[in-house]
Amino acid sequence: MKNYRIIAALILSLAFAGCSSGKPRTTEEIGSWLRLKSALKARLSSGQEAIQQASEAKAAATSYKMRVEMRLHPGDPFVTVEEVGCPDRQRMSASLGDRPMYEAVRVANTSYVMDQGKWVQSPIPPEVFPCGDKPGAPAPWAILNEGRDMSSALAQLVSKAKAQVSVGNLIVANGSPCQEWEITFGHPGSKANNAPGMGNMRYTMCIDTETHLPNQVVMGTGGIIIKYYDWNKPVNITAPV
Repeated sequence: MKNYRIIAALILSLAFAGCSSGKPRTTEEIGSWLRLKSALKARLSSGQEAIQQASEAKAAATSYKMRVEMRLHPGDPFVTVEEVGCPDRQRMSASLGDRPMYEAVRVANTSYVMDQGKWVQSPIPPEVFPCGDKPGAPAPWAILNEGRDMSSALAQLVSKAKAQVSVGNLIVANGSPCQEWEITFGHPGSKANNAPGMGNMRYTMCIDTETHLPNQVVMGTGGIIIKYYDWNKPVNITAPV
């Protein structure tokens, strides 16, 4: 009887989906049909499966943009905006508040970094590029870990480590409905490993309900917010003159 109820709810949710017009712009505008459909999907799949599906969708993407906002320090946020053209093209810029910090372009195995009004050219290893299901290695010229794709990094941690994944809220982020998944795991200094130090690390990954692509990743309560957008839209990244 329980399975019949689930099947009936699935048919009902798909029928509601056919009556939808346009995407909601805010969380409050999410209709009952989408809530029902998303709740059913979350119930029929595990968090590990949802994150793996997002990793596979990202691996098939040809391009995307990523905005990383860090508020781990007092004052203005540190913001990195990145444009990725797979398999080996990147354009990055970073700013601290209104102050530009650096600009860089990567084409194949060569990076170009703006330094005092001039482009400085240097080789760069292929594993730095965050295409496919790879997060990308930290760039040798980066201030922190700019350029790394946290959604792919979390997918690897979930598959290899003892991470706990639980379903979260259905929200609207970057203009699209997405399902949140709470990811919690320990690190070498965590109490979960019976050692003194910091507690567990917690991330929230929001996955688009239609495309299954990563939409947003939030560390903790918002110290780092990563937004993904413009998936599979044409990009033109060339070496600077």
